[in-house]
Amino acid sequence: MEIGFVSFNQEALNRANKVMKLLQGQGAIDELGLGRIRDAFSNTMFPGMSVLQTHAKYFLLMPALYVYLEKTRIADVREARAIVREQEIKMTYRLIEGSSKDTTGIIGADMLKESRGTKYVKYDPAYVYQAGMETYGLIPSGGNIYATLAERSAIYQNMPRKHKGNEDSGDDSDDLTGNRQLFKVCGVDYDFSHREPLDIKLTHQEAEFLKNRIIRNTPGSLLSYLLDSGLYENVTDYFFEDLGIILQDRIPEKLYQTYSLALRFSRFACLLRIRYAMLYDIAVGAEEAASAEDSKFNVMLSDYKGEFTPDAIEEIVRFVSSRVTEESCKLFIKKSAVLIADGNSEELDRQIVLREKTIKGLKRSKLINAKEFERGKPFESPTMMAYRWNTIVRTMLTEIKEGIKNE
Repeated sequence: MEIGFVSFNQEALNRANKVMKLLQGQGAIDELGLGRIRDAFSNTMFPGMSVLQTHAKYFLLMPALYVYLEKTRIADVREARAIVREQEIKMTYRLIEGSSKDTTGIIGADMLKESRGTKYVKYDPAYVYQAGMETYGLIPSGGNIYATLAERSAIYQNMPRKHKGNEDSGDDSDDLTGNRQLFKVCGVDYDFSHREPLDIKLTHQEAEFLKNRIIRNTPGSLLSYLLDSGLYENVTDYFFEDLGIILQDRIPEKLYQTYSLALRFSRFACLLRIRYAMLYDIAVGAEEAASAEDSKFNVMLSDYKGEFTPDAIEEIVRFVSSRVTEESCKLFIKKSAVLIADGNSEELDRQIVLREKTIKGLKRSKLINAKEFERGKPFESPTMMAYRWNTIVRTMLTEIKEGIKNE
């Protein structure tokens, strides 16, 4: 698979490079290239969510930080980037101090502790949360946030003194660029000029604000419906594959169909990845593990055979057709369904080997180059796709639920 992009500016180049590095990381992309279909379902059901996100609080902190910084003196894009990063580090320390010793999910906390403040994360909150903030209408879409901050700073610095906000005249940030506030904030004063502790938990005001922003900006999504209907209060104890128990007959038919197709694809993808694991285990001489994967394949095929028919998989392809432009991915799962229905295991295995080779290239294919890997060490047994639900989506819904209770 070749990945390409058109570079319009340095920021676009930087973001593309970060994505490339993520894709190259261990476990970042599955061996059969099924991530595009997974992401199509994820973005449809839970827009604005990302596997890199950790806490809902950042959706409130970052726009508020930008509002604060647009009224400071920033010379250019490079300085804006440096200032944002400096403020993020300060924010991290404040979150560490204010979060009851539990620093789980506080971005950069572990690295700052281990390096004694000399190193910070590559994928900072500004990067991790940008797409989500755009989706929820918290920051402008499609722009370079650092260029925007530099431009807003220049506008503010060039304003007549009498129009600049002060303690007596109140907040007049709306006056920037034609009386339009670009960054949407919840009204909490986080006081970025001081070092008071910050709690990673949401207050009632923060939770209500974020809930309403998501509902308003992601209409028609499962995420929006769960928040708007109040169902989010009851679903956070369920894993993705069990959500149907509580969602059936309680959400619109269209949303339930999307969930059902996503669950079907999760099972089918897991079936194919189990087969991949079996082939890998055979290639490295992990015979016991290969036998176990073979048994898992047959059990899963028996339990969900009706969901793996060519017609059932074709329904998935039709759903994602406009969202996934890579035809080879869709063709692969369709062909696999036909081979499984025909009981043609030999050809299925050949297609799996060919698919990995197509995705990774000859030199990086694990199945083709199995002799280079540790003999007898099996492949990690595949698990079901959860479309970000089991991690960030449940976390955010839980944090919103708990925040709203804090009246």
